Amino acid sequence: MTELKSNQSSCCTPQAIVLPRIFINTSTCTGCGLCGEVCPFGLPKQNNSGKYEIPHPELCTECSACFRNCPTQAIMMQEQKGCGCLWDTRQRAKNSQQNLCCG
Repeated sequence: MTELKSNQSSCCTPQAIVLPRIFINTSTCTGCGLCGEVCPFGLPKQNNSGKYEIPHPELCTECSACFRNCPTQAIMMQEQKGCGCLWDTRQRAKNSQQNLCCG
């Protein structure tokens, strides 16, 4: 899966970028409907232009069925692996002064 990240190392900074969990690039989508067929929750919906979009990305469980099956790779997923506070846990554990995440 494609993982989109902010340039920030923590979600606790005011500059952290919040991206939708999943979205469909309408310039790449051909409107084939395969994403809607394979999504167990039916999240992708056809819009007025005949292409698909995900009106409620917060409901996505990241099963990646649509992502893996899109023939044009129009679906972009952001894996929610945490707020970024764990990326340097091992380094912080070695330095007790920096052992706290987010402050």
